[in-house]
Amino acid sequence: MPKYGSFGPLIGVIYVNNTHCRFLVYSAKNAEVLTFHELKLKQIVHNAGWMEYDPTEIWKHTLECIEVAYKNLVILEISPYDIIAVGICSVRGTTVIWDSTTGASLYNAIGWTDCRCTSQLKTILNNVKYNVNYLRPRSGLPLSTCFSALKIKWLMDNVTSVPDHITKRTLCCGTLDSWLLWNLTGAESCGVHATDVTNAQYTGLMNIRTLQWDKRLCEFYRIPLSILPRIHSNSEVFGYVIGGPLDGIPIAGSIGDQPASLLGQLSVKVGQNVCSIDDSCFVLLNTGEELIESQNGLISAIAYKLGAQAKPCYALEGAISNAGATVKWLKEELRINPEINSNDNVVEVLNTFLGESSMISSSCSSSMLNAECGLAAKRSEITFVPAFHGLYSPYWRYDARGTLLGLTSQTTAQNVTQAAFEATGFQIHEILQAFKRDAVTWDWKNIKERLLFGGEYAENNSFIQFIADIVGFILERPQTTSPAGLGTMIAAGITMKVVDLNYAELAYMPPSDAFSPTTTQNRRNLLYKRWEYAVRKCLNWNNYATYETDLALFAQRERDPNLSIRRSLPGSIFLTTTFVFLIVAKFLKNKYIT
Repeated sequence: MPKYGSFGPLIGVIYVNNTHCRFLVYSAKNAEVLTFHELKLKQIVHNAGWMEYDPTEIWKHTLECIEVAYKNLVILEISPYDIIAVGICSVRGTTVIWDSTTGASLYNAIGWTDCRCTSQLKTILNNVKYNVNYLRPRSGLPLSTCFSALKIKWLMDNVTSVPDHITKRTLCCGTLDSWLLWNLTGAESCGVHATDVTNAQYTGLMNIRTLQWDKRLCEFYRIPLSILPRIHSNSEVFGYVIGGPLDGIPIAGSIGDQPASLLGQLSVKVGQNVCSIDDSCFVLLNTGEELIESQNGLISAIAYKLGAQAKPCYALEGAISNAGATVKWLKEELRINPEINSNDNVVEVLNTFLGESSMISSSCSSSMLNAECGLAAKRSEITFVPAFHGLYSPYWRYDARGTLLGLTSQTTAQNVTQAAFEATGFQIHEILQAFKRDAVTWDWKNIKERLLFGGEYAENNSFIQFIADIVGFILERPQTTSPAGLGTMIAAGITMKVVDLNYAELAYMPPSDAFSPTTTQNRRNLLYKRWEYAVRKCLNWNNYATYETDLALFAQRERDPNLSIRRSLPGSIFLTTTFVFLIVAKFLKNKYIT
């Protein structure tokens, strides 16, 4: 049995998301992050809706993060030789192509949010009679620009050197995990071209049941199988690091960032869910070994497969394109300070544990909350749908555009910010309701209405409180440095037999902050109606035919909540009187006959 230091065996995690590259070193004994280093990635935007990254920069940043973290261990007097494995975690859907003979990338990496393929998507939808679920039975995914298949097709059609590389069989294509794995294991000399099931699914080319590349899906997009990496589970030895301070260390795990967050938040039981808020937002519901084919605009996803012979765990997933990115847009483009000031004269609702927050919610009536309890006093009546480049779950409408409704001369910057915060809550609410409609056979009465939160913007207390009020759930925020990093560590640790899920649930469960809703159900119902109306306008933003009629009717409904009842009275009176006349006529007829 190898001897380790006081922290036990260590596992390094390479984590690349939309904005940063990190290397974290975990203790497998208690999931403590002993050290980490991160570098910011440059986002390259040539045109509106485009998002690219320099693959060479990503690789160089990865190397630098590893070297700095390694040196930090030495400074901390922790033996770096205790690192027994490395795991890779990356944002799904971001696509890279490179030359297998030189190791050089042939084009910038295209980010998962990039929507340059909208015209190709429109053509495909036209060919399949606008059935966005045309490929869902095989891939588990709707047709959308956010998955890799259309990006690969765009690269094949627009990068002049690609056809020649395909002919020579020297083209490699993959998501970020494949690019990192290739370079870590020797690149052009002996690089391993592989990926894992969670990243492979987000290409739109993997069969959700066989967990292998699907020939028909590849033929549909006209993408050759030869350029794609080999698919592995999340917990396997993919290869070994060649060169650098981690030379010879096995790469023992790879997993996409959102499935890694589900695993890192220890939501490993059926019915548990987790939400990650970064620039975008994802909500995942663990469905265990049951693959649920969504009928309500969700993704039927692979949550994880912890070993080559292990059974896969599935999830339902909702994707929201703009969450933290909306806040960033307010700050950078509109020059609005996205901070919400709360009332300092009362107990702060937003920075409490469950007991304190529950006490405030129960002791303050709705009117008291509106008058005194911080954020609620600042809520206006505007609704913001941040569909800058379309809507994802549950609509999957590339042609939707953002709307901001209800502005008055009294509207403030804080009102706009609160509407942006609430927009994420509304979209999460829609996804949670879709979960219930898809898992129709489940007994939802026995499933707690709690939602685990993580991600960069989960640290914003105001943001989370607004979401709690909109969703009506208790939101728990485990004090975990990086849920996705921890999930990756668990996947690699299982491979190395130093971690198992039962141990992780006992040893890795952190304390949590909790946020309770502070609004009434009636208030939420009113806000939902406004949101639904705003989304309808968002989906039909260029349809002017019914605009004036819809707007007038909506305003009238807001002034008169009983409008729908009274509008139905004439019809009701007509039906009732007709029924009465028929009975009288039948009675008179029978009397006359007799």
